[in-house]
Amino acid sequence: MTTPILFCNIGWMERYQGQSARDKISGGGSYVSEQGMGHEICNFAVANGRIFGHVQPPGSQINLVRLHASPTAQAMDGVTVIWTATRPKPAGGTTIVGWYNNATVHKNHQQHKVIPELHRRNGLGGYWIDAAESDVHLLPIDARTFDIPRQIQGGMGQSNIWFADSPAAQEVLERARSYVQAKGKNPQPPVFTAPRATDQERKVKVEKAAIKACCQHYEKLGYTVSSVEKDNLGWDLVATLPRSSLRIEVKGLSGDNFAVELTPNEFLAFDAEAPDYRLAVVIDALDSPRLFVCRFSQEASQWVIEGEDKRGIEILLKQSASIRSFLVET
Repeated sequence: MTTPILFCNIGWMERYQGQSARDKISGGGSYVSEQGMGHEICNFAVANGRIFGHVQPPGSQINLVRLHASPTAQAMDGVTVIWTATRPKPAGGTTIVGWYNNATVHKNHQQHKVIPELHRRNGLGGYWIDAAESDVHLLPIDARTFDIPRQIQGGMGQSNIWFADSPAAQEVLERARSYVQAKGKNPQPPVFTAPRATDQERKVKVEKAAIKACCQHYEKLGYTVSSVEKDNLGWDLVATLPRSSLRIEVKGLSGDNFAVELTPNEFLAFDAEAPDYRLAVVIDALDSPRLFVCRFSQEASQWVIEGEDKRGIEILLKQSASIRSFLVET
């Protein structure tokens, strides 16, 4: 039997680890607008090895029969729950932000017997869906590229719950199923130390390999990537989607040490802290390329490495001078 899939639309957050000054919910309907919070704010927070998800169904229950459960079933196991949210403006559009595999979907809202500490601090007492931590995947911001059509034939309607069980919805359903099945885990973070020096020929090879790895990464996410390296803009690539684009400065390293330097022109773009700017660092570029994407988090008000919540970025500013000789008129 094919694994049943349930789409759940929620508000937009970076991490869904509780409401904070560093990660505030946006979108998600009138409740979020009026209350400044939503019950989905801990949807990817681990509590005793499990994740507890909230979505607001259109009525008082989730219709499990549409997931092919028996009419008397109070819960259904083995469901793939795909979480969607609307990107902040100006991009907009509903996109997949993560999923639960092998989830249990409950017909009625469940109350925690013992409320997890993070949920308690955020005023949450219950959930609709739960899954094991190992079966849960939250996408990094730049990887949230799979758009879900809304309010058209074959797309999600106004309800936060979508079963995608109409004939017209099957194409989107199967593409989403393949998308979830194909996603892997992020690589391990690098060690932050000084870089190794290389000769010019090797440096050029490293830079080309890093550009290739970065292009492949964003093309795999669905972006169209073009090079602007020769334009001296302060970034190397432009990655575009129908609704948005990214400016990407690429740095390649031959070793596994994460430390790079920016030219004055590159630093101007970096220092602007714009939401569409990325610093992409590729380590082991010639042998086993591993890509790490740095972006400025508006919620956290600091630079972060995408998908590496426990790693920060140290920025050291250096002074330099240009000195020339000139004739003094007498």
